[in-house]
Amino acid sequence: MTTYSSDGIPIHNGKINVNTAGGMAAYADSMPIPTGDPDNRKGWYFAKSSGAEKFNYYYYGQGSRAITLAEVAEYYFVGAVDTYVNGASLPFMVIYTKMQGDGNDAGAWYRSKITYSLHSSQLVQLGIKSQFSTVSNPSTKFPFSRKHLNVVGGVGPQDPSEEILTMSVQSDSGADNTTKILISHVGYCLHNRTEDVNILLSA
Repeated sequence: MTTYSSDGIPIHNGKINVNTAGGMAAYADSMPIPTGDPDNRKGWYFAKSSGAEKFNYYYYGQGSRAITLAEVAEYYFVGAVDTYVNGASLPFMVIYTKMQGDGNDAGAWYRSKITYSLHSSQLVQLGIKSQFSTVSNPSTKFPFSRKHLNVVGGVGPQDPSEEILTMSVQSDSGADNTTKILISHVGYCLHNRTEDVNILLSA
């Protein structure tokens, strides 16, 4: 069950600080590395300057047991897009599952890869925080506009029984060099709300 602060923000039950070992593991191969927001909003701020720079924020690691694709009801993140040139300016989500070594693994380190991105009909206002979710009516509700992410691609079997390796929020390496994106929260909910995970990204 999600609890809320007096201002309507869901109280986070996890936190990743950018300056810790956990933060370094979460932003991994992102370039440039995230920083604090120049406008003092909570979250990790990404400002692209050249080439194929992008971010990959990995925010799930297995606990006492694995979670399968079938168990997850929704994935989400909260963020703001500060500049927009085209669709490549928008962040998206990617879910990876564990390899099984049976010849059907799609990648060198994962079995399946599922990508969720924003539908073209969704309006994005510059600099305004929104909740981006894989369902239109998320269980964990932030007091911001809500944007529905659709499955737009994937590789591998994507069987519901597959165990999740990691969850991530990413940007497009092909985005314009002016791209600026803030991500403040990441999370997911299991079916029947047996587990709601809401992680604050702190700079």
